[in-house]
This record gives sequence, C-alpha cells and structure tokens, in this order.
Amino acid sequence: MSYLKDLLSSWFRHHGTSPNLKAIINSLENAVIIIGKDNTLQYANSYWTHLSGHLPHESQHTVFSEFIHPEDRVLWLTHLQKFYQSSETPNPVWLRLINDNDDKVYWCEIRVQRLYPNSPYPLSATIFDITPQIRSDQVKEAHYRSLKSQINRIPAMLYRSRNDLNWTMEYVSDGCNTLTGYAPKQMINNAELSYGSLIHEDDRESVWRNVQKAIQSDKCFEITYRLQHARGETIKVYEKGCAIFSESGSILAIEGIIFTLNELP
Repeated sequence: MSYLKDLLSSWFRHHGTSPNLKAIINSLENAVIIIGKDNTLQYANSYWTHLSGHLPHESQHTVFSEFIHPEDRVLWLTHLQKFYQSSETPNPVWLRLINDNDDKVYWCEIRVQRLYPNSPYPLSATIFDITPQIRSDQVKEAHYRSLKSQINRIPAMLYRSRNDLNWTMEYVSDGCNTLTGYAPKQMINNAELSYGSLIHEDDRESVWRNVQKAIQSDKCFEITYRLQHARGETIKVYEKGCAIFSESGSILAIEGIIFTLNELP
C-alpha cells in the first residue's frame, strides 16, 4: 500500500489537495494491484475481491499466477517477461481470473506499468473486468454462425454484387455451388470467372436492361433468364434483388437471391 500511497500522495501534493487516498482507490470499479519482485501480491484494492473472491489482505504474499486460469498462466508469464525486458510499456493482455467464491471465470484486461520510472520492481497493474464484452462478442459470433448456417442451407444463391456487366460478386452463399456448379471462392471478385459470363449470351442484354430500369425507378427487380451450369447444360433461373444506395445516392451494391427453376440432380 505504501508504494501506491507515495505515488498518489505526490500527485495530490502537486495539485494542492490531499483526500483520503485509500477511499479513492477502493471506490474504483477496477482492480488495482501491486506485484513485487517475487511476483507476489503486495497490495490489492477492494475491487480485487469482486474478481478473485479473496479479500485484499488474504491475497498478500500469494503468487499472482495462482489466481489466473491454468490455461492462461503461460500467457501471463510471457507477458511479464516481455515487460521486464522492454523499456516500453507493453500492450494490455487479456486473460481469465478464477473467483474461488462462486467458481466464476472473469475475463480481464490487465495493464501493467512500472511504479517507479527507474526500477522494474515493484510493478503496478490495473485490471478491468471485460466479461460482459467477451460474452456479447460470443453471443454475436454464435448468432452469426447460426445465421450463416441457415443461409447456406437455403437451396438458392444469396449474393451481393457490383453493378457492372460482369456482375462482380462480393459475396455469394454456399448455394452458389448447387446453382452454378462452381465454388463461391471461384466467383468472388471474379477470381476464376464472373457470374456475368455464366448468363446465356442471348439473355445478358435483357438482364442488364431490366435491372437498370428497376434501379432507376428505385424498385426491386424480378427476372428470369438462362444460365450455363458447370456441367455444360443450360438451366433456367429466377432472380429477385434490389440496389443498395449510399447517402449521396450512389449505388453501393446489388443484393438478391437466385433460385433455379430446373430440377438439378
């Protein structure tokens, strides 16, 4: 505690005030700790109990790694080694702390800094609870995976393309494989072929004309035309889509869905 008190006392003396330092530190909604040369805790504020389940005085003289999830301990030691070997403050590290009281795991962002400029020991660290953020990201990722799975099960090709004669695809769903016989990666950004090249040559002009007419009228379009499948046969498809505009009115992309009107084996 004396290290942090000395540091903050100096700051408050400089600013002409001397409030209760302990009360200020304990009011913070993040943990503040001091780690000594032997990597043991020398000080922790009140919020430390929320993350670890241990009272500050109970945690003193305990190696900090004991509070870290076993899978993250190597990460912490590696981060600590880089900190001691570098003259610059490293980027924050994300790892998990285990709360012994409720068996919860808290994701934390830890920012380490030297307590005194010319000495590597002791070091101070500020620990932020980022569990809500991590959980939110996990939920979003789960929703994304679920949505992507549903999209890829649709027996059709969802797409996002540029408004050019090649209908350059920026995104196509896995339905591209069934519809055209080509993998999405072959068509994205015309990597191996363009979608426009698959449209029957006698239908290309009418497809372009009808789509542009709908765009100018700010309406969705519905068209049918013939498409060359990778197997060499001609199939009939139905497409419905619309243009996506920027705030300035320029066309950002065309988005839509394409179904086959043939029975494909």
